[in-house]
Amino acid sequence: MSIKLTTGDRIAETSSKGNQEKWREKGRWYKLDLFGYEGMAETVISTLLGQTNVEALGFRYVPYRMERLEVHRRVRNGCSSPDFLQPSESILTLADLFRKGVGPDWQATVARQPNFAGKVRWMVEQTVRLTGLQRFGAYLTLLFEADMLFGNEDRHLNNIAVLRRGDGFDYCPLFDFGAGLLSNIRDYPLDIDPKAHVRLLRARPLDTTFTRQVHAAQSLYGPQLAWHFTPADLANALAEALTFYAQRDAAYIAERAAVCVEMQQKKMKQ
Repeated sequence: MSIKLTTGDRIAETSSKGNQEKWREKGRWYKLDLFGYEGMAETVISTLLGQTNVEALGFRYVPYRMERLEVHRRVRNGCSSPDFLQPSESILTLADLFRKGVGPDWQATVARQPNFAGKVRWMVEQTVRLTGLQRFGAYLTLLFEADMLFGNEDRHLNNIAVLRRGDGFDYCPLFDFGAGLLSNIRDYPLDIDPKAHVRLLRARPLDTTFTRQVHAAQSLYGPQLAWHFTPADLANALAEALTFYAQRDAAYIAERAAVCVEMQQKKMKQ
């Protein structure tokens, strides 16, 4: 059964890959698949994040579920998540935080940092200065590690955020992993060996390899992420989500997701 969305409150989510349609209705956010199986990636990754130490570290993540959505008179796949914002809260992206708190030339300042670790340190120090969130270095490292683990290459500074709560701030739950698991079949076609695709992935916001980005953050704030899921757990998480997609593609998608996670796990253990 599909959910029919009739709201006129369309939001084009900012992404380096394109504009993904997103709605809020009855306390949930709904997002449509754009270039492949983003809804599956969000759903599976949020399930697997439940088998990591994210919450033990004192942080949160956004849970997603698959949806069949009737939008613009078409039935399409997507996902939904609860609206985690309380009435007094709003999201402030790092891009907006730096623009308002540092100035319009903040990107030039970042570019002048001598290396990747310097860029990470600058982002963390400015965020701590502007928000008072003393553990932001650990939070950002955790986010970079999760992106690496799942091959999420779309972590630009419009989907790294803090929560504004009155005059104070808090850590935003980890969200927006829709570009993970090779979900973009426009850039990474189904008929090519997934190992070749994984080797091409680039990490944002530093625009380098995942290994270099994560090592830069870990050199400053130490390793954060630990995972406890197995290949069988990944297969179980994939099973229900794959029923939303064409049967002819299911085996390819499952292999891509498994190869992506396996290769990234090996890199993180090095």
